[in-house]
Amino acid sequence: MYLSQLLLDPASRRVQSELSNRYELHRTLTAQFPANQRSDINLLYRLEIPDRQIYQPITLLVQTAVEPDWSKLTKTGMLIDIPGVKTFNPDLPSGGRYFFRLVANPTLRTKHPDGQSRRVGLYAAEEQKEWLQRKAQQGGFIVQSLELQDLGVLESVKKQNDDTHKITHYAVQFEGALMVVEQQKFKKALMTGIGSAKAFGFGLLSLAKK
Repeated sequence: MYLSQLLLDPASRRVQSELSNRYELHRTLTAQFPANQRSDINLLYRLEIPDRQIYQPITLLVQTAVEPDWSKLTKTGMLIDIPGVKTFNPDLPSGGRYFFRLVANPTLRTKHPDGQSRRVGLYAAEEQKEWLQRKAQQGGFIVQSLELQDLGVLESVKKQNDDTHKITHYAVQFEGALMVVEQQKFKKALMTGIGSAKAFGFGLLSLAKK
């Protein structure tokens, strides 16, 4: 895998526009890869928004399964520095302990009377903790400590043909410590992300050695 750090210029009109519409930001990122790679890139990203009262770059973390080439993006005026890219292939043995950060869209799929299955947001802290515990079980790890931060509702607009669809997601930041219990499951969770709405900036699991 590859991890990229992109420093976005908060004064850029395009940056401002795409921060308010994460669907367009996802399209911009995927456009940096050749068409024959896009089904293989497993692109995940997360925005680290600084204090809005202070003028400073906005950090965009991007994880991909193939090596990125950000040269075209550097010509758009969206970045204030050359992107940093490094390979990421941790051992992640069972029993390994790590600090983690995850911004996710906690949801539950429910069946409606019309027979359609839909996702509904989980807004209570206890429900969000239970959601992460379920994802941890599926992803081969145990959450050992946890703090939640409500990041509010993120809105995006998706245009399809002549129709415009408004899309909302509820964002929660999970931080704490975890332990790997099943190495292969955990590696898959790390590569493919956790939860839904990954095209809108959710699901990237960041790790630091404990």
